[in-house]
Amino acid sequence: MSLEAILSRIEADANKEAAIIRGEAEREKEKGKEKLTGEMKESRKKDLDRIKTKVLDMQKRKEYHVQRESVRQLMNARRTLMDEAIRKAVENLSSESDKKYLEMTASLLDNCDIEGEVEVLISSTDESRITAKFLEKHSTASRKFFLSESRHKETGGIILSAGRISQNGTFTMIAELIHEKLVMELSQFIPLEMD
Repeated sequence: MSLEAILSRIEADANKEAAIIRGEAEREKEKGKEKLTGEMKESRKKDLDRIKTKVLDMQKRKEYHVQRESVRQLMNARRTLMDEAIRKAVENLSSESDKKYLEMTASLLDNCDIEGEVEVLISSTDESRITAKFLEKHSTASRKFFLSESRHKETGGIILSAGRISQNGTFTMIAELIHEKLVMELSQFIPLEMD
């Protein structure tokens, strides 16, 4: 075999071997690309899932805070409405006819548990209705009511006092004492949740 034939054969074998190596390298390269593409797709999917989860969590938190704020505002509005209803009720009691107003006042006097001389403070708007004569009529052997020269500034009702003891029977105080009960009763007409 001549030198040229040997060289030609080596070159042909080298080209054949190089082609095999190039083919394997191409296959490895494609496998690597596929693997990397798969990993990137998986990573991207995980990243998107993480982002989606974070967005959903943030959205839920915002919805929760918006809902809580809405409930708080609704409760405040409901309380304001109820406070106004109670204030109006006190006003309405004070503007009752003389007969009904004196019946309510008589009930307060009759339920007084202070003994002896009891001073009765009235509001300046009640001077024509609650008189010394009216108080005398409701006095008993153990309790004598007399009209005070002082006046309270509340809307209707009376304040009873004897020495250091006093009982506040103003309509405002009575409403305050039963305020929570009234709020609970009135709240059924203004529900927190809408059907």
